Amino acid sequence: MCGVRGSKAYARKAHPTVKQESRVKFLLVANIFPPLHGGSAIVYENLACFAPPDAVHVLAPWRNYMGGREIAGWRDHDAQAAYPISRIELLRPPMSEGSSKSAIAAAYRALTIDVPVYAQVLKEVCSIVRREKVNLLCIGELASGSWIGVACKRLFGIPYINYIHGEEITTEMPYRRFGQKRREHLHQADGIVAVSDFTTQALQDLMGVPRDKIRVIHNGVNVERFTPSDPHPDILARHGLSGRKVILSVGRQVPRKGFDHVIDAMPAILAECPEAHYLVVGDGDYRSELERRVTANGLEGQVSFAGSVSLADLPRYYQSCDLFVMPNREMPDGDTEGFGLVFLEANACRKAVIGGRAGGAVEAVRDGQNGLALHDAVQS
Repeated sequence: MCGVRGSKAYARKAHPTVKQESRVKFLLVANIFPPLHGGSAIVYENLACFAPPDAVHVLAPWRNYMGGREIAGWRDHDAQAAYPISRIELLRPPMSEGSSKSAIAAAYRALTIDVPVYAQVLKEVCSIVRREKVNLLCIGELASGSWIGVACKRLFGIPYINYIHGEEITTEMPYRRFGQKRREHLHQADGIVAVSDFTTQALQDLMGVPRDKIRVIHNGVNVERFTPSDPHPDILARHGLSGRKVILSVGRQVPRKGFDHVIDAMPAILAECPEAHYLVVGDGDYRSELERRVTANGLEGQVSFAGSVSLADLPRYYQSCDLFVMPNREMPDGDTEGFGLVFLEANACRKAVIGGRAGGAVEAVRDGQNGLALHDAVQS
């Protein structure tokens, strides 16, 4: 994986003040970063892991803005990392339950919660930029993080790059102002990294970004972590899977992943393969609906939910399955898969994969080559 080298070359092209002979030192600002789970978190960790020595510094939060809980295991993760990580409590204001219609309440929240968070973020970023002699920013969250790049460009004259996965631009936003801000930030950025050709086209069609401002860097897999192996007896025993043919899905439990379609298909699968078992790794708001479908189909003994697993355990789950499935789809609000790193992680463990044809998944699953792409991508 050469993501950082691609970003370095692009920075030179997009911003002429970065001299050809200068050493790039970039600050990666990522709200979703390990030990948090998710494809984007893994991508950002890979960027940091495979960057040239002393080329990267990471800024991430130690508290999750969703729910407000401290991120479990962040101290152990950072202590073992081979690159420097700075942590502050939050990189964006915490999510609130609903939104107040009162202008006074909104102003009070802004003054007492939002502004202090932004002030702390800017103070920390400025400190890192000066101390580490940062000359490039890579922003990992478009809507809530781009303001950092804009501020540093004005304060220090350094360029910033937006790293775009796909769903953050294809999904309709409930508030018009935030939707407009996405476009503004992308046009202010000095460069944009897109994880797929699909995302590149969406940037042009939906956000009006010029093609020559975009560099495509497909997501890559750390093949030192994701390797072929025999199934792990302890994983099989943990979920009662000995003697079963294991169908695996990994990802956040949200509708676009299509896990519900696998559950609905299980009665037909079991009719052909009685020893089949469906195992879902990950968590999310859609889990209650998935569990409802399990009960409705009478599949309590044939479908299991592993919940979130450790980053160390994740390859072992791939290695212990017989087939990886994520029949992703595009949702009515435009939410879709920008690429689908999980398909390549399963491939790296020498597992066959089945995916949908929505979004950028067709670039991760090349039909008939490294897996099968379903022909009936559905929206529901």
